Amino acid sequence: MEFYSINLPDQNLLLLTILVIIVGGILRGFMGFGPALLTIPILAFIYSPIEALVIHIIMEIPSTLFLMPNALKHSQKNEMLPMFIAMAITIPLGMYLVVLLDPQIIRRTISIIVLLLIGMLSYGWSFKQKIGLKTMIASGSVGGLVQGVAGMGGPPIVTILLARGDSPDISRSNILLLMAGIVLFSIASQLFYSLMTVELVIIGFLASPIYILTTFVGSKFYNSRGKRMFKRIALLLLALIAISTFIASFN
Repeated sequence: MEFYSINLPDQNLLLLTILVIIVGGILRGFMGFGPALLTIPILAFIYSPIEALVIHIIMEIPSTLFLMPNALKHSQKNEMLPMFIAMAITIPLGMYLVVLLDPQIIRRTISIIVLLLIGMLSYGWSFKQKIGLKTMIASGSVGGLVQGVAGMGGPPIVTILLARGDSPDISRSNILLLMAGIVLFSIASQLFYSLMTVELVIIGFLASPIYILTTFVGSKFYNSRGKRMFKRIALLLLALIAISTFIASFN
C-alpha cells in the first residue's frame, strides 16, 4: 500500500479545521447529510483532494455507526432497498467512468436539476404519488453514478427523498440510511484503489471524537426542537450545496 507524506497544519489552519469539523458534525447529526461541503474543501487545502476524501470518510465511520440505530428504527427499509442496491451498483461504475466523463459538467448538470426540484418543492409541489419504484431506482442510480464520478451523490438522492413528502422523522432516517450506504461504498472503493494509508486513517480517527460529539449535539437538537424546521433547512442546505458546486465547477 502506498504511503502518503502528511504535513501537519499550522496553528491557524488547525483551529479552522476544528471549527469546520464542529459545524460539519452538527449538520450531520441534525440533517443527516451535508458536512462534506464544509470539511473536504478545508482538508483539501491542507492536504490533497484525495487525502481529504479519505480523511473525511474515516472521520464519518463512528458517526455513521452512532446514527444507524435511529436510521434503522424509523426508515422505510423495504422502500429504500431498491435505491440502495442501485446506488451500490453505480458508484463503482461512476469511478470507472471518471476517466471518460467530465466531472465538472456532471456537477453543473446535477446542481441545476437539484435547484429546479428545490424550487418546485419550495412552492408546495407534491411528488408523493409520482415517486414509485422506477423513480427510486433511477434516483439511486444517478446518485451512485454522480458519487463515483464527481463525489456529490447526496444532493440528487436527498432531494428525491424530501420530495416524497414523508414526516421529518422518516425523511431524516431514510437520508441517514442512504448516506450510510455512500460511506460504506466509498470505503470499499478507496480500499480497492489503495487510497487509504496508515497516516490518513490515524488523522481521520483523531478528528472523529470532535465530529461524533458534535454529531450528537446536532442529533439532540433535531429531537428537541429541530423537527418543525427540518425540511426548510434541508432545502436551504441543498440549495447552498448546489449553488456552491455549480460555481466551483468553473474554477
